[in-house]
Amino acid sequence: MPRKGSQWAAYDLAVVLETQHQVILAAQARAGGMTEEQIRWKVKSGRWQYLYRGTYATFSGRLSRKARLWAVVLRSGGRAALSHQTAAELLGFGHGPSDPIHVTVPVQCNPERSGDLEGVVVHRNSNWLGYDGVLLDLPSTPIIMTLLDLVDSAATLDEAYGWLAGCMSGRNIPGDLVAAQLGGRKKFTRRAWLKDALADFGDGTHFPLERRWARDVERAHGLPRATRQVRRDGPDGSRRLDSYYEPHRLCVELDGAAFPRVADRDTDRRRDNETLIAADARTLRYGFKDVANHPCDQAEQFARALIKQGWPAGTLKSCGPDCRVATLTTRRPG
Repeated sequence: MPRKGSQWAAYDLAVVLETQHQVILAAQARAGGMTEEQIRWKVKSGRWQYLYRGTYATFSGRLSRKARLWAVVLRSGGRAALSHQTAAELLGFGHGPSDPIHVTVPVQCNPERSGDLEGVVVHRNSNWLGYDGVLLDLPSTPIIMTLLDLVDSAATLDEAYGWLAGCMSGRNIPGDLVAAQLGGRKKFTRRAWLKDALADFGDGTHFPLERRWARDVERAHGLPRATRQVRRDGPDGSRRLDSYYEPHRLCVELDGAAFPRVADRDTDRRRDNETLIAADARTLRYGFKDVANHPCDQAEQFARALIKQGWPAGTLKSCGPDCRVATLTTRRPG
């Protein structure tokens, strides 16, 4: 904040404007030496734009993304921070610019009272106290807090696991650190699920469909656990096998798209052939609908492939009375 009444006020105001992408609060402008009359004239003349109550862009024309985010943060109060999908956008694991913009404030704050925060979702959080001191960049919730917020608010488990994968893939974030911060939350809808997902992620299961395969096909039916994301080198360069069952010379490739393109089939066949050459393993390929809607059918088919490759099937089990795997367990020698 500029130092009121000092000879450095004009300089400080310039620094504030540069930091905040030319967006400013009326209170900051006054602290920088401007009067209310000067502020009103700037707006009336079109040199400034009114954004929210007490919040202005000190230029005409379209706002940049960062200018818009600064406007939301400044309007929401000194302890506000961008959060959820908007924090993920800033932290590098979002899905592009979030709409609406999400901001978190301490529970005692209520910036929505004036009703002018259109296109903004305000989260009031009893665990969030905000940042102290001068902000030199857009404030966002810390990465693990952001992850927990997104997992807890996700519409589906696949969406929640997608956030987990997007956040932790390629980042050195220990799963036990996430679990520790999870333990500090009194209310968390998916607590047991996230602990389970963190365990799977530690095994290398990085994507939502891989999680479904590990949970609903492998684990639910007593199939052997695969090695995930195994690197193999070939003439086309290095690639990773989704799930590799090395003792049985089988590989499972998972197509995460709900509606795979026909044009991808030739590429898939070539990849399967390369797997056979490089790993001496035959590939079985399953799509999103196969695993998500009919996991028992896929488990029964893959169990037959494993048995043909010499798997004793001692741990094979059905997951319920209508499970197709029961047709194999009833034929298994006692």
